[in-house]
Amino acid sequence: MTAQALVKEVKTLLSLPEVSLRLTQLLESPDSTNSAIGEVIVNDPALTARLLKLANSTFIGVPRKIETVSQAISLLGRNAVRDLILATSVANTFRGIPPQWVDMERFWLNSIACGVIARSLAFRCKMFENEPLFVAGLLHKVGRLVFYSCRPEQYRLVLELSGRNQDAINAAEYRVFGFTHAELGAALLQNWKLPERLQLAVAHQLAPNQAPPAHRKNAALIHVASTLATYIEPSVNPDEVMSAEDPGVDKGAWQLLGLSLESVPGIIQEAWIQTFDIFETIKPSFAVIS
Repeated sequence: MTAQALVKEVKTLLSLPEVSLRLTQLLESPDSTNSAIGEVIVNDPALTARLLKLANSTFIGVPRKIETVSQAISLLGRNAVRDLILATSVANTFRGIPPQWVDMERFWLNSIACGVIARSLAFRCKMFENEPLFVAGLLHKVGRLVFYSCRPEQYRLVLELSGRNQDAINAAEYRVFGFTHAELGAALLQNWKLPERLQLAVAHQLAPNQAPPAHRKNAALIHVASTLATYIEPSVNPDEVMSAEDPGVDKGAWQLLGLSLESVPGIIQEAWIQTFDIFETIKPSFAVIS
């Protein structure tokens, strides 16, 4: 079996809601208006509530209260609205995974952290189309959710073989399935018709040097962001992370980005508040249904 074959097998089960696909098309079209986008959003009360909550959050820091969807879209910008829609839609798509398989709150906190750090790294690397990389970071491990959803017993074997060490899990995924969660996630993004640059960044996150040359830097960025994101969670003391001499970043990928390891503490510190702020805004979607 291939990653594409598994995604095709569960295509209907793991499809994004029609409203999400419609909104994504509108948000990426230069011809659509904020008013037209708002008309679609207001038909989804839960999404409307989260959008207004994000617009009025301390992270945004606007002195006046944002009361309408059109105001929120103008304030946040289309990229932020698209990110919110994708985050809530994808989270809802995988709501049925039993809690004994994965702590969904922890999973999505890590995913948001990866997205926030990916965007920060892109800015530091002067990669000016940095917003899409938040989505790549957010969805970098979505392939594991496909495994949990569709092949739980086989994935139990992966976890038994690996002892839950991340590198060992990747190797065990390949041994059991013939492909990793990175390839599976990329196949899902392709099925959702997300941009190719996002698909390739996710597909090659474990081995950036194997990515096509034009996409190698994006893959390295997601690779590094994924490593740093493990330091952002409630059980980790941020002061200890800030003083760590070696945060475990792959040196080759870091050098490909042209950045210094000395910038790691600042990147993590900057991402810490942003991650929890975004997480608290869209957290209602991450509830697990048993």
